[in-house]
Order: sequence, then structure tokens, then C-alpha cells
Amino acid sequence: MTEPTEVTEQESVEPSDGLQPGMLVENLGAALLIGNRAVEVPYADYDSIDNYSAAITSIATALGSKINTYSILVPNAAEFYTPDDYHTGDCSQTGMISYAYDHMGKNVKCVDAYSKLASHINEYVYFRTDHHWTQLGAYYAYTAFCEKAGLKAEPLDAFETGQYDTFIGSMYNFLENYPQSAILRENPDTLQYYRPHVEIDTYYYMDTTLSERYEMGTICHVDSDISNKYLCFLGGDHPITIITTDVDGPVCMLIKESYGNAFAPWLTSHYSKVIVVDPREFNRDGKPPMDIAQFAKDQKVADCIILNYPMMISSDTYIGELSRLVK
Repeated sequence: MTEPTEVTEQESVEPSDGLQPGMLVENLGAALLIGNRAVEVPYADYDSIDNYSAAITSIATALGSKINTYSILVPNAAEFYTPDDYHTGDCSQTGMISYAYDHMGKNVKCVDAYSKLASHINEYVYFRTDHHWTQLGAYYAYTAFCEKAGLKAEPLDAFETGQYDTFIGSMYNFLENYPQSAILRENPDTLQYYRPHVEIDTYYYMDTTLSERYEMGTICHVDSDISNKYLCFLGGDHPITIITTDVDGPVCMLIKESYGNAFAPWLTSHYSKVIVVDPREFNRDGKPPMDIAQFAKDQKVADCIILNYPMMISSDTYIGELSRLVK
């Protein structure tokens, strides 16, 4: 464990960095602790990012020209709430995202969610005790997607809201063995959700046969004794989640890790069906098979969105799971 460092006025910390002069920054190995916020810092592995870009391109190629394939890469909190050393050089998430986009094929429509998030970092767009973004953060990425896709984003005030007041998330779990983690426990997050304003039915499925379904919510109730309030979104990660709406629109498929769970509800205003696929649940270790192109064809998918955050684009394991979606 390194000694705490202190952010001082001499380091020219701007208010938009989400830091305050004099705020302690502690590197605890698993994460940085900055005031009452903990963040994980991604480091670029450009060979892996090359492979990530190739995987996204291969998915777009397999889906074919009749399906619009969008890539949405979103930064995590370390990009905005850390001193320069942790979001420049090989830690620059702008650099990682730009590099990944530059190496994707022309058949991939790349969405600039970064700029939208960067312009709202003084709002509650990332949790402090959890590695995810808030649903408000996901909303700003959704508005960027709408601009790219030629859709009109729904205004925030069109949605019914609610909240969970005590959310102590994954970053606390990472640091629980450190005495410094007490500051996270004593300063829990609030999770605010925005409920879709269209009629919806939500079920999850274990494989592409869709032979067995299990009822789930798009926005779910989470009992007070469950600490992971992020389960509010889709009830967590499932192999396939299908949200059917009363919207007269096309079918969308969202390929994602858990960052996508807070994003999916925003899509319900535009699509008759939103199909959420977690690639980690297929084609390995006895898990069921998936041929993403055949599945998309069977489901009459018009738009495919692939959404990830930077920890995943340098993960060889996750990249392999994406690559195996293409047969």
C-alpha cells in the first residue's frame, strides 16, 4: 500500500475534476480512495484493445448491413474524479476509447458518450461506493446514442422517479479489509431510478431457445436487507432479458456487461422490444451456445448496441466471450 497523497492547490485541480483542494488520495491497491469516493483505475493494454475492436467489428460483420451496429464505450469515475496521474498517459480513458473506435470497422457506428458525461460530472452520474454509473449517468449516454441514431431523447421529467437511500456498493466490498473503508460505509450512496413511462413486460431467459422464462422487472424492487441496490436495474445480470413494450417501433439488441443494466430502461421509449444479452453467459464452461447473428435474425433485430466500460476493453477474458458470439 502506498502512502496517501494529498491534492493541493498547486496541482491546479479544477472544480470540473470532481476534486477539492486538500482532498486525500490513497492508493489501496484494489482501488483509489479519494475523500469519500472509491474508484478503480483502468490501464491501457493496446494489444487487447486491438482485439476488442476486432471483436466488435466481427459482430457487426456477422450481423450484416441490414442491422445497425453501435458501439458505446463509456468512461468510469476515475476519468473525472482523480488527479491527473490517474487519468492521463496509459490511464487516459479518452485515449483508450478513441483508440478502440479508430480501430473498429466502418460498419460500426461509434457513439461519443464521453463528451456528454464529461459535461455533467458535477451531477450525480457515478456512485461513490460502487464501480457503476448511476441511471442519470446512463441517461446522458442514452442522449448521445439518440443523436447518433437519429432518435429524439425523452426528457428526464417524462419519467416517474424513486430512490433507495442506503446503497453501499462494490467499491466498499473491494476495500472492506482496509480501515479506510469505513468512510464509504458511513457515507452511503443514494440510488435514484427512472421508471419507463410505456407499458412493459420483462422476462429473462437462460438460453436462445427462450423455452423457459422467468418474470423480472425493468426497474425492480430491492429489499432493504440487500446491500446491492444496483440490482434495481433488470434484477442484475442474466443471459438474456427481453423487455416488450407497447411502442410501435423496431427491435433493439443490447450486448453488455453490468454497466448496460442501468442503460437498458432508457431504450424502452423507442423500441417495441429490447433484448439484453450478456456475452459472459454463453459459449464457455458448459454454458449454452449462442450464434449472435442467427439469434438477431430470428428476433428481427434492427439495431444492435454494444456497451462496455474501459475495464472490459482490456480484459482478454471478456474479449474472448464477445468474440465467441460469432460462429
